[in-house]
Amino acid sequence: MTRRCNAACSFCQAPNTDRSTLTLGEMDVIGAVLESRDLSTIKLSGGEPTTRSDLPRIVTAFGLRGIKPVVITNGFRIDAPVFGALRAVDGELKFSVHRPGPDNDLVLRVSSFPRILANMEAARALRVPFSINAVVAPGDADRMKEMAAFAVEQGARKISFVPVVPRGRARARPEFEFDAPGVADVRDRVVELAADLEPYIVVRCIDIRKHDYWVIENDGSLWIERSRDEDDVLIMEKNQLMALGGRIRR
Repeated sequence: MTRRCNAACSFCQAPNTDRSTLTLGEMDVIGAVLESRDLSTIKLSGGEPTTRSDLPRIVTAFGLRGIKPVVITNGFRIDAPVFGALRAVDGELKFSVHRPGPDNDLVLRVSSFPRILANMEAARALRVPFSINAVVAPGDADRMKEMAAFAVEQGARKISFVPVVPRGRARARPEFEFDAPGVADVRDRVVELAADLEPYIVVRCIDIRKHDYWVIENDGSLWIERSRDEDDVLIMEKNQLMALGGRIRR
């Protein structure tokens, strides 16, 4: 949705695209394409999607097409209209939280944890379902159990652990390069946590090394993203995607 962000995570894996931003009208064209393909869910991410003032309208546009919007957010700037739009179309939030306490501020490099907790409380009160994404860097696996307990305590329906990959800003940081045994350890711990916490929460591992991910970038191009930027595959440029949507809408 955007490359703008109000945090500065050192392991940010967003690709180094330009600062282009799709308009609301262009988003609706994309919605038409996705609806024609019977897509049921779309994840709205960035950057940080809550930096867009038209986020409630974007959420509504996808929801009215029968596509459930899931807003992936660092969670400390969620305005009331965003909650309202999500509730109206049965959308969801996915909080990117990487530490179960105030030291999460050290990851985001901005003072924010009390506001994140307040927005989780608001989501519970408004009955907007939410889950948690937690990036796991090498040496962080011992925090996973505490993170899972935090997710249960906050009422999240799911927690996904994401072993960091060398993409975006993380690519230039050798300390974020996992070896194979380290990734295997994260996956094994996810299996154990999923079994232990099955009555309370869903526990998953999102390992980009194992799956291709289809992504529409902030500049409107459609890609298959993989664990390294150089392995990504361009499917179509924005003008091709817009033309496809134009034919569908006629």
